[in-house]
Amino acid sequence: APVPVPDGPPTVEIDDLVVRHSADRSPALNGVSLTLTPGRRVALVGPSGAGKSTLLSALMRLVEPESGTIRLSGVEIGRLSADDARRVMTGLTQDPYVFQASLRDNLRLAGPEAGEDALAEAVRRARLERWVERTGWDTVLGEDGRTVSGGQLQRLALARALLNDPPVLLLDEPAEALDEETADALMADLLDATHGHTTLLVTHRLRGLEQVDEIVVLENGSVVQRGTHGELVDAPGYYRDLWRSEALTAGR
Repeated sequence: APVPVPDGPPTVEIDDLVVRHSADRSPALNGVSLTLTPGRRVALVGPSGAGKSTLLSALMRLVEPESGTIRLSGVEIGRLSADDARRVMTGLTQDPYVFQASLRDNLRLAGPEAGEDALAEAVRRARLERWVERTGWDTVLGEDGRTVSGGQLQRLALARALLNDPPVLLLDEPAEALDEETADALMADLLDATHGHTTLLVTHRLRGLEQVDEIVVLENGSVVQRGTHGELVDAPGYYRDLWRSEALTAGR
């Protein structure tokens, strides 16, 4: 029988994790270790195919590791029920969705019990206030309803995640598929909104990462660098190269 989730703010320990998508392929994750302690924010960066999304899938119990462990406050997550594990660690996925329902109901998905104050607070933290004022709480979104832009959709998903208020927030490329300006604004707001909240942020954008507690760089399924933004910008490697190319593009 599954064991209950330990009380108190959870610590997530990933130790020497190996995940292989099929027997004949090299591991998607090859001996990855990282720790998320309460209130800390860790960013996971690296090129496409480095294993970033696989790590989130393993945390959400969507893939089973070949070896290594993931522990939640000392308990292996395989011993928890999948529902319990996901209640503790909730993700903001790459492709958020909108239902043909009112804006209020679209938000309430995450917190059916949430009162008006909680809804308003989630909307404020996701920086959706102006949109909500213009659109109205009862306007129907989605098919045949009001269309939602990419940036609004990601903020709606963020508001949902904040409303759900999971002990550990998993964010998978939240600024994917947004134009530069929208992505920068979203990332800035997201870093504000998650301050003091245990968060694992998967991103290929480095803007704003000065604010996180630790940055872990994955390449080919292995951790190749880890440290703060300041430390990684000073060291030769993937992070500094990407930072410099972003700086050139942004004309900083």
